[in-house]
Amino acid sequence: MDQFTPPLVSDPDTQPPFTLNGGPLSIDDVSAIASGRLVTLDPDCAQRIETARATILRAAEAGEKVYGLTTGVGALRGVRIDRSEARTFNRRLILSHRVSHGDPVPRRVVRAMVLCRAQGLTMGGSGVRAAVVDALLSALNSDDLPVVLSLGSVGQADLAPLAEIAEALIKHGLVLEEREALALVGANSFALGWAALALHRTRRAIHALELATALTMEGFLFNPSAIDPAVFIAHPSPALEASVLKLRSLLAGGSLLEGREPPRLLQDPLSLRVAPQTHATARESCEHTATIIERELASASDNPLLTPDGRLLSVGNFDSSGLAAALDYTRIGLAHALTLSCERVQKLLSGWHTGLPIGLRERADLPEDALAIFGHGAAALAAEARLLAQPVSFELPTSSIAESIEDRVTLAPIGARRLDEQARLTLRLAAVELVCAAQAVDLRARVSSLGTGTRSIHALVRSSIPFVHAGEIPITDLDALTATLDSNAHLI
Repeated sequence: MDQFTPPLVSDPDTQPPFTLNGGPLSIDDVSAIASGRLVTLDPDCAQRIETARATILRAAEAGEKVYGLTTGVGALRGVRIDRSEARTFNRRLILSHRVSHGDPVPRRVVRAMVLCRAQGLTMGGSGVRAAVVDALLSALNSDDLPVVLSLGSVGQADLAPLAEIAEALIKHGLVLEEREALALVGANSFALGWAALALHRTRRAIHALELATALTMEGFLFNPSAIDPAVFIAHPSPALEASVLKLRSLLAGGSLLEGREPPRLLQDPLSLRVAPQTHATARESCEHTATIIERELASASDNPLLTPDGRLLSVGNFDSSGLAAALDYTRIGLAHALTLSCERVQKLLSGWHTGLPIGLRERADLPEDALAIFGHGAAALAAEARLLAQPVSFELPTSSIAESIEDRVTLAPIGARRLDEQARLTLRLAAVELVCAAQAVDLRARVSSLGTGTRSIHALVRSSIPFVHAGEIPITDLDALTATLDSNAHLI
């Protein structure tokens, strides 16, 4: 399911431990910790957590009616809990919420969700003991984490997946006190952690598409007027400017961009000509969602919310509609960009469009496929990835959960999972395009005419996928190339 994810690494000599202090957490931080970076809790932050805990205890001792502290939860919010029953109530709450289904999620996702819940608890809005955060970080640093299944949350607090984490902490000796069970499960850490990792991968996917586009431009002998700076001057857009300049940087020094070699056509197919604009759409949607994710990473989503002045408020900060809608937006944006990649593959394989033998054969007089059937695989990848773009945030499977009290869902976890899968398919599709583009470049004997960046891209492809000579069967195992594309958003 997560076959192109680098293995966990937790060598403190390569990366010093990250310190949770109640401050901001970036998407890059989440990715690094999901890959094995260690985490510590700032002592001053731990003291602030304990100070907040004292407020919770005073409310419990005074017998105040506080949701999840002195009452049941959900439909049982009107049932009073005696303090003597607090531990039993917290234990049973965790057990009753373990209702997930489906396949296990990738281990990096589990690590990300544990981190996100620990981060949320450092905000001080939950009123748990610092020992709860310590237990989460201990499980994270030892990589002693449970299996978490993919289905069970409707995106209005990830109750079921987080209950699996809480149960693991209990089995390792943590005794949950008043309020702590609800604090562990009443957040969107599952969706948020997966969204952060999915967006990190989406950035790599967009970059891979840019690499593939640049090499296809070289193999196609495209008309560079489509990436002239006048394009973004006439159509002011920071994302379009970034896309144009990125492609120009990859082609810089080459004979096409420098005007030493004429383009084949006056006007290229749209899959080449509007690539900068389409990449800009994907980039804009991605960075919009990055802003939403990092805002959520800096937020307390607890209900009830413990305020700095000591009030306990019934709130809805756990609603993740903003995150879910942003994830929908990003998948739609990425779908546009990956669709063009599939179209460029088909154009590269078409003799009518390239002037090269059909299927990018070395010899046109031989009845062999060469790379022709790569087009089928590209179409299948694009179809799967495009289907994943279907919005989910407005879906309402039911309004009757918990006696119709929890009558709102966002399905943010599904949105995050689909973005991760869509980005993974996009990376594979970019690998297909790169193989076809490299074959076209070699058939034209243009390696020496490539730009500095596109020459490096060509070498990257050829490091694992050789040129297909007449009579040879092409290598169809693109795992190594895809893994390389998935390893670094700044590759080349």
